[in-house]
Amino acid sequence: MGGEIRELLRSDILAARWRPGAKLQVAQLSELYSTSTTVVREALTRLAGERLVQVRPNRGFFVAEYSLDELRDINELRCRVEEYGISLAIERGDLSWESALMASHHTLERTPRRRSDDPHHVNDAWFVAHRAFHAKLLEPCGLEVLTDLAAMLADSTLLYRQMVAPTSKAESRDIEGEHKAILDAVLARDSALAGQLLREHYTRTLEVIAAAEIHGGEAEPAATQGDAPSTRSPRAARSGS
Repeated sequence: MGGEIRELLRSDILAARWRPGAKLQVAQLSELYSTSTTVVREALTRLAGERLVQVRPNRGFFVAEYSLDELRDINELRCRVEEYGISLAIERGDLSWESALMASHHTLERTPRRRSDDPHHVNDAWFVAHRAFHAKLLEPCGLEVLTDLAAMLADSTLLYRQMVAPTSKAESRDIEGEHKAILDAVLARDSALAGQLLREHYTRTLEVIAAAEIHGGEAEPAATQGDAPSTRSPRAARSGS
């Protein structure tokens, strides 16, 4: 039960159900997920370890919130981690990895990025395909600590990326072209170019977030945001650029 509730909370946070800085009321979440307050507190504490939740002494739990300077530092760390990771992956990856990477990219390319019923927001299936493609890029590096860190850093900014999806700067971006360029550089075994393209890919995302000016602001409590309490069912975790 605890693991399921943690994944439900994680999924809802990454899906931008609450804004950065929103207070997460334990009693309301207990009702929302039909579980005990003890289970909710444990789940929130675990998510704090993943940096998706912040614990503020004498105030409770809050959705993680970062200033623009912090987001820049997170982006720089992610770029450096993945630049090293992609160089190892290209050095160690074999033909079967190349084939699997092309298949992963094909799935991503053929999955609509925007929702048909709401074109201003990103399709859940695209998030899944996107996460799989970026994970496959680093897979042969053989360093689980590196791939885990890369995934955590990606999740640290995903909530902000979800929130800027409807902006004109995000909607006009050629993400498909960026992914194709990264794939081509990897297949050409050009680790320097692949690392550079990953850096540019992530930095463009940061620029979109910065332009939207949603970072580090005051947010309303969770009680006034999102859906009313209801019975929930598990959903796939999301991830993006």
